Amino acid sequence: MKHLFSIILLLNLHLIARGQVYSVEVESRFQSYEALDEPTFLCNDSIGRKHFFTIDPPITILHEEVDSFFIIDWNTLHLNLGNKKSKESRLFVPFNTALRKKIAATDSVGFSISYQLKGEVGSRILRIQWKDVKPKNPVSPNDVFNIQMILDESDQSISYHFGPMPSEFNTWFTLFGQGRVPALYFIDDFKSFTAPRNEIYFITSAYQDENKLDVAEFILLDGKYTDEQYSSHLSYYFPSIPLAFGTVFKWYHQLVSAADELPETENKHEIYPIPANNELHLNTKQSANSPYEIYNPSGITEQKGKIENNTINLESLPGGLHFLKWQSDDGKLHFGKFIKQ
Repeated sequence: MKHLFSIILLLNLHLIARGQVYSVEVESRFQSYEALDEPTFLCNDSIGRKHFFTIDPPITILHEEVDSFFIIDWNTLHLNLGNKKSKESRLFVPFNTALRKKIAATDSVGFSISYQLKGEVGSRILRIQWKDVKPKNPVSPNDVFNIQMILDESDQSISYHFGPMPSEFNTWFTLFGQGRVPALYFIDDFKSFTAPRNEIYFITSAYQDENKLDVAEFILLDGKYTDEQYSSHLSYYFPSIPLAFGTVFKWYHQLVSAADELPETENKHEIYPIPANNELHLNTKQSANSPYEIYNPSGITEQKGKIENNTINLESLPGGLHFLKWQSDDGKLHFGKFIKQ
């Protein structure tokens, strides 16, 4: 099935790295923005394919060793963080605007992409800077974006820091002219835009509390990812934290527990298959002949009953994203998310 996708809130999603379990978190703050002083320039005015730089020894970010940094093309303001040995990478998009291309040799677009690495191994800070980037289809000819990605080895975090930018109105309409809406995200384990599976983590409001900033995941299966087509699913709309001068968004991993110490709700109850057809199964060490309820993304109950032989019949359930709540024999509540085809 082509272009099958799901959106899953990461309330209970965890990643396992080096025998530990981590949740993907984001926090924001306001901080004075300063342009880099005497950086190394990656490119000026024009971006060819695969501009890159490397660092040695590698820097560990979000529990992955990174030694290669490169730009793929003009499609979106982005940077790919990779590892030459493992061939693994993550594609980070601090802001999803397309860039204005340099059309002729005499056409000075006026932007630069540069970087600066400071500190001793173990506490290094790498800053990548987009300076005076002119977006494709600007509302005003003087509209430019200034953004830094900050990789902090001491806590393995990565931040998006916004400098001088167009007004909120101009930002929205610049993206509207590109067929996009504002989005801040990264693609984990990036292979290509046409890979069989692309997992995209994006910043949004929390599902249960729209006043709280949170991380969600968008999974695209058997489709071709383009920002123009899918940015509406990754939309950033959080009026109390504007995309404006001085705003910082910091991605980090929070340790949950050792993998073999996960609580009952996290490692002993699995729902499958995802996507499902007419039946949903629970892989559990406990008898699950217990009450359940299924909700739609608006919180409306769509179906409820009792689980029979660790199976739920979905024949009458419409296709799309659903949330499952059930109670095990010990009285604990469990939650899951799934897609019905």
